[in-house]
Order: sequence, then C-alpha cells, then structure tokens
Amino acid sequence: MPLSAVSPTTVHHFEIDSPIESTSPTNLTHEEMLSDLSSALAKKKKKKKPKKAKTLSPISVSPTAVTEVKQQVLCISRNKHWRYISSYHGPWLQLPLELLESLLTLNMDPTNFMQKDERMPPRPNGRRAISPPPQALVVRQPSPKPVPPPIDPGVFRSVATIRRLIDEASDLAVRAASGLSAPALGALRSPGANGNPRSPAHVLGMNPMGEQNNGRGLNMSSTRTHRLRVLAVQKLAAAYQADEIAASVMVMQGATALDDIAERVLKVDPNDLDARYVHFFHEKIPSRQLAEFTTTSVLDDLIETQPTRLHYFRTRGIVRCFRDEFTLAIKDFTHVYKESRALRKAKAAHHAEEARRPKTKGKKRNGDHKLNGQAPPSGTSVPDPTAGDDGSLPKGPQQPHPSVSPDAPDAIEPQALFMRGATYFQQAIFMIEQKILAVEGVERIPAQDALELKLHLLENGRYGGVNGEAPDGPLGPKNGTKMQAYRAALAVPEFVETVLSLLRKSIRDHEKFMTYFDTVDGVLPYFDGNLAEKTEAAFLLSESLRPGSHAPPPPLPENPGIFTTYHPLLVEAQFSTILCRLISGDFVSTLPAHQHAAALVDGLEGYPIFLPARSMAQAEFVEILERLASSWSLGTLPHSLVRHTPLAITSSTSTSDTQESAGSTRAGSPTTDEDTNVSTSLVRSDTTDTVPTEASTLCLVVTNGLHSRDTKRSDSLQPQSSITESFFDSPLGTGSPPSKAFNLDCLRMLLAPVANRQRSRMEKEAEDVSKEKTKKKGLSINIPLHGPRVDIALAYISAVHLFDFDA
Repeated sequence: MPLSAVSPTTVHHFEIDSPIESTSPTNLTHEEMLSDLSSALAKKKKKKKPKKAKTLSPISVSPTAVTEVKQQVLCISRNKHWRYISSYHGPWLQLPLELLESLLTLNMDPTNFMQKDERMPPRPNGRRAISPPPQALVVRQPSPKPVPPPIDPGVFRSVATIRRLIDEASDLAVRAASGLSAPALGALRSPGANGNPRSPAHVLGMNPMGEQNNGRGLNMSSTRTHRLRVLAVQKLAAAYQADEIAASVMVMQGATALDDIAERVLKVDPNDLDARYVHFFHEKIPSRQLAEFTTTSVLDDLIETQPTRLHYFRTRGIVRCFRDEFTLAIKDFTHVYKESRALRKAKAAHHAEEARRPKTKGKKRNGDHKLNGQAPPSGTSVPDPTAGDDGSLPKGPQQPHPSVSPDAPDAIEPQALFMRGATYFQQAIFMIEQKILAVEGVERIPAQDALELKLHLLENGRYGGVNGEAPDGPLGPKNGTKMQAYRAALAVPEFVETVLSLLRKSIRDHEKFMTYFDTVDGVLPYFDGNLAEKTEAAFLLSESLRPGSHAPPPPLPENPGIFTTYHPLLVEAQFSTILCRLISGDFVSTLPAHQHAAALVDGLEGYPIFLPARSMAQAEFVEILERLASSWSLGTLPHSLVRHTPLAITSSTSTSDTQESAGSTRAGSPTTDEDTNVSTSLVRSDTTDTVPTEASTLCLVVTNGLHSRDTKRSDSLQPQSSITESFFDSPLGTGSPPSKAFNLDCLRMLLAPVANRQRSRMEKEAEDVSKEKTKKKGLSINIPLHGPRVDIALAYISAVHLFDFDA
C-alpha cells in the first residue's frame, strides 16, 4: 500500500507506541486519538520527574580526607630540586648551537687571546671605578707558562654536548608525539625557508615541504614511535651523564614532551637502563620533599648492573646528601673521584707510550723543517728572525694549556671533589643542628611546613632559639641559662674536634677543587691601605659583584686584576672555605681569604656562556656578618687600626719599602669617622699591647698575597716568611694558635664595614621618615638568599668562640 493512501489516524497510530490499553484503532475518532496522545506524553513526563528530583543521601566524610583535600601539594620533577642550579644559568641555553660550538673552539685555542701588540682587552663590565691607563693594559712579558682558557674547557664541552643532545631529544619526542617527519619539523621552525614566508600555510606549518598529509606520515606505527622515544631517552641519559646539574637546567627549558617520555618507554620495556635513569630525574614528587619521596633503590640496581658508570655513583651521592646520609655520600663521591683520576692517569700513560714509540724509518719527523740553504716557501730569501741557529723553522705556536690537552681531567673529576667538600660541610652543620634541636627540645621541621629552620623564630623551644637583636650576642649574656645550655652541648672538646675535622676536610677539598683552574695574577697588592682598609675594600667589592646588587664598587688601584678560568661552582667554593674558617673561629686567616676571594671574583667572567653565579655560601657569609654586627656589641668596638697608625709594609714585588695608610686613595676605615672621639679605654689593655705587632705582620702577609701550596699558582701570590705564616700554611691554624686578643681584633676588622653600612642605612631611613612623614611607603619585598645554616652557624660561633671573647 502506498504511503499516500494511509489515513492520518493510521499514521499517528504507527508512529507512537502508546502504552494505553485501548480498543481497535478503527473504533477511535481523530479527536480521541489526539487526547490519548497528550495523556500518554504527560504520563511519560511524570515518570521522569522523580528521577530529576531525586536527591543524594548525605555522605559522611572523614576529617582526614578533608585535610588531604586542603593540603594539595605541588608536584614537580625531581631534577628541579638539585642544588647549584642557579649557577648554571646563562645564554648557552638560547644561543644557536653552531655559535655555541664555535665559541667552544675559540675557547680551546690559546692563540686567540694573545694579540700582536700583547695587550689585554679592557674589562667589558666596567667594574672598576677608575679606568686603567694605557700602561696598565700592557700585558706582562711573554712567559713560558701557557695562557689559561677563559672558561673551563671541561664544563664548556659538557654544556655544548648537553645542548646538542637535549635539542635532538626534543625533536625526537615531538616527532613521536605528533607524527611529524624530520623535514616537516624543521620547516615548522623556519616556515620561510621553503616557499613564500608570508603564506599562511607555511606559517601554520601546513604542508611546508609539499608532502602528503601536512607533513605527517601515513599512520606511523607504534613500533616506530617507540623507537623514536628510545632514541630520545638515550640522548637524555647521555646528557645527564655529562653533567646532571646543567642537564636539569636545560630540560627545564626544553619541550614538555620530554617530561613523560621515559615513562612511556618503561611501559614497553621496564628493564631499559637509560629510561630508568632518565625517569628518576623526571618523576613527579611533592615540592621540597625529595628526601621523603626518593630512595636509592633505582640507583642501586643501576650500579649493580653497570658498576663502571661513574655518573650513577655521583647521582646516588647527591640523593644521599638530601637524605642526610653523609657518610655514604662521601664514599660515593670518593669512589667517583678516585676512579676518574685513575682513568685519566691511565690515558695519559697510554698517550705518553705512543709518543715514545719510534717513528717509521725513512720519514722525517714533524719537528724537522730545515731550510738547507733553500728559499723558504714564501719565495723570499730574508731569513726568519724566529728561526733557530741551525736554520730550522719555529716548532709552532704557543703550547696549549694543560686543561685543553687530551689528558685533561673530565668534568666529573673536579665536580666530585667539590661535592665531597660540600658534603663534609653539610655533615658538620647537620651535627650542630642535631645538638641544638636536642637542647631546645623540638623536632626537625619538615620541608613542606617551613621553608627553612630559623632558630630565631622558635616559639615552642625550651630557650627560644637564637636572639635577633640582643646586644649580648646571639645566645644572650655569658652567664645566662641559654648560653650555659648551649655550651654544655656544643662546647664539648670531643664534639668541637669532630666538627673541626670535618671543616678541615671541607677546606681541603674545596681548595683542591680550585687548583684545577689556573690563574693569571695581577699586580699586587690588589687593595691599598692598612689591613682594616683592605678588609673594607674587599667587602665592598664582593658586595658590588653580587647578582642584583646596586652598590657601587670601591676605588681600586690602577693595575691589572686577577684573571681566573671560569667555572660555575668556583664562587661557591671560594666562600665555602671562608664559611668554614669563620665557623671554626679562625678569624685571622678569614681576613686574607676574604680579600683573595673578592679579588678573584672580580676577575671572573663567564659571559657569553654563563651569567654571574648566585652563591649561597656568599649570601650566608654576609648574613652571618650582618647578624653579628647587629646583635653583638663587643664586636663593633673600635679595632686596633682605628687610630690610623702608619704600618710598615715591605714586599718583594713592590718598589717601595713602606706604605702609609694616610696617603691611601681610598676612604678610611668605616669606624674611623664614627669613632674618632671614642676613648682608647674601650679597647682592652691586652689588645692594645699585643695587637699592633701582630696586625702589622698580618698586613705584610696580606699585601704579598694569600699562601697557596699548589705549584700551579703564580709566585706573586706566595707569602714571605713571617710569624703568621703557619696560619696560612695549614687550614684553621693548626700550628701555633694566635692570641685571643689578636683573633678578636681580626673579627672586629671584619665586622667594621658591615656595622658602618648598617649605621648608614639607619641614618638614611631616619632621614627619609623625617622628610616624608605623610607619604605612604610601598610594600618592600625582601627575599633572603641565605639558608638554614645561618642560624646554626651563629649558635655555634656564639657558644664556642664568642664566649671566650666575652670572658
């Protein structure tokens, strides 16, 4: 039957499946059918109403679940917790790879730094307040000592390799995630390289190479995708093997496809060693809780499988430092250092053996280029003035520096030495911290509850922690209950000797780490004036060189400075040794060490590869001095040189036998203008009698330079024989100890420029308040760079050393 022959009523009956029980459709009229239809629809709506209006029964939620919802912790990759990351930032992260490799080649060639007129290039940063005259730019006479490269070749080679590997790994990860071919991915980065650069298709990456499917392959198989990811993971593992700190910085700048690429590879092959190592760095953990959510089980398995890979031991040592397992971490770093040094010596012996092998007969050696009366290749008969007596040509350009030779140490060798020295220091601080927490009767604060342990903010402690602004010192008066309790725990001779031994080992490793980087010394003395003025100039110079500082540098002598091969961890190593000397109470050797560090940092330049390193140890050193100057009134009293007594300073490198501090080009001591009218009775009688002689001798030693036992250092930094030579010859003064009065006087010289800056700051703030009383001040945001070691060091120094000065 055709559709046109069907009546409307029949159509309605066939279209609607009505649940109403009715008679035959032929017995219903059209109006009845419409009414049945409306009633059926109404019943259907009524049945759906209870479902919509249905309410959920109340669910009881436990308080623990509510707390977990409130405490949502930020999860980040594990490699973002690595220390010293801020020291590796710089333009090398964005420079084109070809330019970075070209700079590496220039850095390895010493002839690029010896100009024909043998002049040193002027300083690009303009740190010196007085521009040096032309005669000061003339370099020292040519010496047989090779010129050191501006940047350490080991770390430069590592960052260039890391940059190339991670760039290639990013390309592979993006191709595996999107299905793009290699030419299409390259065209996306430069859409104008092939075709019209203004074409929207090229700008959007749509078919830039004329390929099918807009540059994507036809159904890239899962096997090919897995192979691309495996290759990317291998390159990432090689990058972490070169330097895990620099690789972590580079991965943060890389593609987001690198975050989970190792996890994807492990789903297919759980036993992939490279994927397990990379996933260890990329695994998401709660922020600032690395010790609680990280174990060494993965690294233990990797080391058991391949014990010859030293970078596994290095990573495990760093993790053990986070977990406060310092003894085991020291074993790992020692193993890495010994094995890498043994490998380097074996390679050097192999190269020496090859050099001693006789050459093939009948062939001339490379060194023999005799003229034999013939004209030189240039076509002229004019003899070469640089030729030898026998007419032989010169052997070649200047000999390369040992750091650029094939037998140079790999980057992992000095890095392991630095890490071991830092671990010794951390272990000493950890032992002091455990004693302090036991005295206060509190537990260690978890990382997620507090950014750092501040002993001056302890509310539930038994004694209240370290005082902030008390004039009697960080622990109060010497007869107070707090001082006695801290001395009972920290001033035990056995404990002091243990801490002192760890600090000595830290100084030893840090100083040995610094011997890997050669120095071209300038004209000494680097600072003018007496010992107090030199200390002030060193403090102002180091403060002006800190990243983000707007303080002007002090006026310096018109002579070339110290040039040292740059390494990102060199500044941290310098100020770590100063911190160790300060905590150990050896303030006599702290003064020349601080001056040498300031002069050396002034000559460091890592640009255009690295930015100035942010040293945590330098920030902590300055913070300790700030806190001592504001909370210990005895340390801000006038020192022995405040009277400007002329001191005779003799030096073998100076033409003059004496140097008067009154004729210095710099400003006077910071306490001179403030304390000129202070009576000499403020100074102890024993200080007045013994300090001038010892201070004069120390001034002579500082003028001649800081003593160093390394044969690689220049002779201009070697001190002459003096009474205080034993203090510089051995760390922490293990020879004849200085008198307490002399040690106190050196500490006052160290605190004098800090106290002077604090007074100037207070006077300026008071002047601003008096002038602008009605003007509202903006919110000042001051984020300190120092860590929890500041309060711990202050408590130890006050309990062990300042108590003797107060007595």
